[in-house]
Amino acid sequence: MPGRIWGFLVSPIWIGFLLNAAIESSRVFIPLLTVELGGSSFDVGLVGAASGLAYFVTALVIGPQADSLGRLRFVRVGLAGSALAFLGQLLARDVASLLAVRTAVGLALGITTGSLVVLAYEDRGGVGKFSSMSSLGWIFGATAAALLKECELLFLFSFVVCTVAFLISLKLEEWNKLRLLHAPRSFPVFWRNRAVYLPFFLRHLGASAVWIIFPLYLQELGADRFWIGMVGTANYAGQVVLMTLVERYAGTGLFRLGLCLSGAVFLLYTALSHFMQVLPVHVMLSAAWSTLYIGALVLLLRSGEERATATGILVANMNLCFAAGPFLGGVLSSLWGYHAPMYAAAALSFAGLFWAPRRDGRRGAGA
Repeated sequence: MPGRIWGFLVSPIWIGFLLNAAIESSRVFIPLLTVELGGSSFDVGLVGAASGLAYFVTALVIGPQADSLGRLRFVRVGLAGSALAFLGQLLARDVASLLAVRTAVGLALGITTGSLVVLAYEDRGGVGKFSSMSSLGWIFGATAAALLKECELLFLFSFVVCTVAFLISLKLEEWNKLRLLHAPRSFPVFWRNRAVYLPFFLRHLGASAVWIIFPLYLQELGADRFWIGMVGTANYAGQVVLMTLVERYAGTGLFRLGLCLSGAVFLLYTALSHFMQVLPVHVMLSAAWSTLYIGALVLLLRSGEERATATGILVANMNLCFAAGPFLGGVLSSLWGYHAPMYAAAALSFAGLFWAPRRDGRRGAGA
């Protein structure tokens, strides 16, 4: 029986579940911890920016190497590094040390994330179930944050969960043994799919500006740490269901729908007067992210053989936003309050529609 259970768990899908649980449980209270360590709203943005920039750099560099050398080795190295970086968060005693250790987290995650998505796509033939289970991991991590509450316990929890993911990866086999003879150049892949990358960047830049101040906004609306941890579960629960369903409709229309819904959600956030009102809005957010993310992934994975490179650019794209967005959110909120990043996010999401593809093309998302 234990052997059957272990065999069931040896899958990129379960690694994605565990990795996202570890990421979310560590991430939720980072803005609050920054303030508790003496940081300002600007410092909150700076800590988030450092992690996102590190994530961006490694994801961009590793993608082409994974197409040439194989994805599994980078998944394993990234998971081992992530586990150690999560544990290292226990050493943070001031804003400077927290910034350093969150940078290490970003570096490690950038090594594994893009390659893991491609492994799941090539192993199971789709990304809907993988993304759905990753959202379930976010629920698990958010619930752990709500129940454990203390950052030290959550950092230890992230270390343990990520270590289990690493142990599972040691038994994983790479389904697609084909390798590109030379690591592909990133720019031609980016240019071919620019109609996906640019709108995705604009939307995610705005979203990242919102998420960095969102725990503080919820606290202002009356939420305690339990509810700050739990309020995201409505979003994640919706993703668990929707990400598997929407993959069958993947295409440019699904991608554009995600941009429209995102803009509407960010505007609705400005109308909240109590933290409980965010729950129905987060259900709508789950639809926005599911359609946007699955739409983008499928368009990119079908655009050519440089799958790890294309996915790595998307992950880098997201984490460039995680670098710039928190800085933007910190500046806007410090000047004009918490609503300012939300209005900016809505404007950026709707602006993305001007560049988003209007029809499916056989040569890629940028055709």
